[in-house]
This record gives sequence, C-alpha cells and structure tokens, in this order.
Amino acid sequence: MAGPGQIPGRYNLIIADEYEAFDHQIPVEEFLQRLKDDNVPDEVSVVGLADAFRDGDLALNLAQEMDRQANDLEYQSPTVQFVVDGSFHRSGKTYDLRDGEELHSLQEVFGPQLERKEDGNWLLAPF
Repeated sequence: MAGPGQIPGRYNLIIADEYEAFDHQIPVEEFLQRLKDDNVPDEVSVVGLADAFRDGDLALNLAQEMDRQANDLEYQSPTVQFVVDGSFHRSGKTYDLRDGEELHSLQEVFGPQLERKEDGNWLLAPF
C-alpha cells in the first residue's frame, strides 16, 4: 500500500522532511529530459521546483512536457514526488509554493486540479 506522499499515478507534491522521499532523487532538468525520452522511473523524487520557477522558461517547459506526456504517464502509473523546500499557500482555489519571500503559482505547472491531503504539507495533481 502506498504511504503518504507516495500515491502512484499522480504527482505528489511534498514538503521536504515532512514525508518519506524516495532514494532516487533527480533535479527538475533531468526529470524534464526523462519525460521527453519517455523514461520516467517507477518511483522518483524530483527536487529543485522553486529553482525552476525562478528560471521561468524551465517551469514553462516542464508544464508543457508534463501536459504532452500525461496520457503515457497515466498508462505507466509511476509514483512521482516533487519534494520542495518552503510551504504551500492557498490562493483562491489553487495553491502557491512559498519560497522565502516569493510565491510561485503551482497551477502554472500542475494545472488547477491540485488537491490538499492531510495537514497541508502534501498536494496531489493528476498527470
């Protein structure tokens, strides 16, 4: 059975050190390349999401590739965690990632279907 923050077939967004992350951790850039190559591991933790937002183009490219690969990921049903530093902040009907003094709209990458689980340190988004 899947543990908290480890639901297969969905993007799991977790706060670092709040839930168990997978040993296999890769930066956003590598995850983006693995999406393009159709080579996403069965269990993976992706780190550096705040850096991708600061880059701007990286966050946009990630969102586009995640959208393009959604059907394949649904079929393959890997367990993908995005492990973030900071906290989640509710913004209307969606959520932001609070990174220091900055807020980054998670909807830009994951779409509007973010769902909060448990105490708020874990969000789910469909592929």
